[in-house]
Amino acid sequence: MKVVSKLANMTLTVGRMYRDGNRLVITNEGGEGIPTKVYVHPKDVTGALKALFSSLSALGFVILFPYFYFRAGDEKDEQVTPKSMNNPWV
Repeated sequence: MKVVSKLANMTLTVGRMYRDGNRLVITNEGGEGIPTKVYVHPKDVTGALKALFSSLSALGFVILFPYFYFRAGDEKDEQVTPKSMNNPWV
């Protein structure tokens, strides 16, 4: 997964997921890039589901996921850098 913002332009590889209390923790321990932990609260999941079901293109991506997965094969990830982004780390 590619994270692009004014603060960071990084790849996050999901290595492990587990529950910690009422949160889901996603880590990339031992993966690529900076060791990262993402804490997902139940409200984050409901917000993501609302956004998914309110977007026909996102819902289409989920439905057609097997097609996109096998079509991508060994292709490299495309560069995702908004033109208006001021990135001091590049």
